[in-house]
Amino acid sequence: MKRSQLPLTALRAFEVAARHRNLRAACEELSLTPGAVSQQVRVLEERLGVPLFDRTNGRYEPTDVGARLASRLTLSFNDLEGAVREVVDDAEPHRLRLKLAPTFATRWLAPRLESFFSHNRGIDLEIMSIASTSEITFEQCDFLVQFGTPPWPDLDEILLFHDELTVVCSPRVANSLKRPQDLAKQTLLHSSFRPDNWRQWFESAGLALAGANKGPKFPNALLASEAAISGAGVAVMQRAYVLNDLANGRLVEPLQHRARSPNGYYMTSSSRRRRERKIRDFSRWIRSLVEGSVNPA
Repeated sequence: MKRSQLPLTALRAFEVAARHRNLRAACEELSLTPGAVSQQVRVLEERLGVPLFDRTNGRYEPTDVGARLASRLTLSFNDLEGAVREVVDDAEPHRLRLKLAPTFATRWLAPRLESFFSHNRGIDLEIMSIASTSEITFEQCDFLVQFGTPPWPDLDEILLFHDELTVVCSPRVANSLKRPQDLAKQTLLHSSFRPDNWRQWFESAGLALAGANKGPKFPNALLASEAAISGAGVAVMQRAYVLNDLANGRLVEPLQHRARSPNGYYMTSSSRRRRERKIRDFSRWIRSLVEGSVNPA
């Protein structure tokens, strides 16, 4: 097949699907629907005249031919990405792009940036906001904060803090919260970005509360916490995000229980770029920042 005839869109969809071996994960990386990814893979199979995936019994595994092709494609796309990245970095060698959720950017990173700029005055920092989990991709960014448990393929990660959910509210609202069962009488504030946080907390506390999904829903935890500060209800938050509010008394923890999991929040970057100076410098700063301050799991 001539270079001009290569179905690049289909090849890219196949490489991502084969690398993840999971259609949903491939859809998230490509920002496509499952139907669109499947269609691109089938187009490639028809062009090549061979099956690339074993789809029997609900499986989604590359065939031997598919695995060999995927391996070569991964190397090729990595080289292509590297070539484009070199051009971009040559044009903007001092620009550093971070892709972050609004709550993390506001409550965790922003208060700490002064120390970074004092030692890295030549860096032009650009922070891009993530509105939903579907936007958690490395497209057009150097660093990305991810939630979960590593390792992730081809990524370097630095643990920022462990997953630790705590119930918070204003001091006034706390007067009527003496035990977890009292939450049934409160307005529960929800974050659409992490919609399972309340469920996780209740399960950890050994409670089954009817109506736990009811209550105002905000696009992110930042707005939910601000509503809690105003006295509008009770929020469940990553404790790392509300340490300052707890310290100054704007929020209190009326209940002792905290929900912990093996997951954490990680600053991640491509392992292929670890030798770039701006990547090294920012990674070094992040490591120095969290050293000795990561809360125990």
